[in-house]
Amino acid sequence: MSGPRKVVGGVRAEAVNGAENGAGGEREEKAKRPSQPPSQTLVRGLAVLRAVAHQPRGLTVAEIASRTGLHRTVVHRLAGTLAAEGFLARTADGAYVPGGELHTLAGTSRPTLAEFIQPLLQQLADQYGGTAILFFPEPDCVVAVATAVPQDADYHLAYRKGSRQPLDRGAAPCAIRAGRAPADDDSDAVREARRRGWVTSHGAVEPGAHAVAAPLARDGDVLDACVMFVSHRQDRVDEATPEVVSAARAARAFLLGPS
Repeated sequence: MSGPRKVVGGVRAEAVNGAENGAGGEREEKAKRPSQPPSQTLVRGLAVLRAVAHQPRGLTVAEIASRTGLHRTVVHRLAGTLAAEGFLARTADGAYVPGGELHTLAGTSRPTLAEFIQPLLQQLADQYGGTAILFFPEPDCVVAVATAVPQDADYHLAYRKGSRQPLDRGAAPCAIRAGRAPADDDSDAVREARRRGWVTSHGAVEPGAHAVAAPLARDGDVLDACVMFVSHRQDRVDEATPEVVSAARAARAFLLGPS
């Protein structure tokens, strides 16, 4: 038989004889239960993801294992799963690099680097009458992730977003390499670019085009990207060089904070 109806905090409740005490005891029992331990597989997968994210030029399975303390077999399985889901990608030489899904997630919680730098690129393009670009490396090329062209110019070189350039020539790949830690196979151009903070090229990718590029990275940190300005006129590239370097520094500060 139903027990009396009562009002608790303005909400009518109906109790069954003896049920209220039973429910209370059950709630108390649940409250005493310890929280579930974290998933070991998830924790290990996040460790692999974190290791690669902090070394965007890529890590081998052995290097990931060394940085995380995980067994190589475990790393191989987890990295393969993360690559299959798009959070990591594998280069031709077998190293793992950040994948497209990881970049997408990174951009959903705050303004992306491309969004931040777009006004700076547009200012460069308008002021010096050329094209300004933010380049990121991929395993076999560099890709334009943000571009700006002058709004009031009779002619200019146009780079669409997503344009790719080979890794073996041009100012952008050289600048990105210069932002990395020194390596034995660095060319003289890379060493010089690392010393002064920017690099120029002429006709390396487009006949007659002059370009200047500055890396975001310093001292081999993780900012594998560069800002580039390109024009058919060398004088405009020369004039734009300090602003290209300034834009790269601003992008670095946006990502890492002022140093």
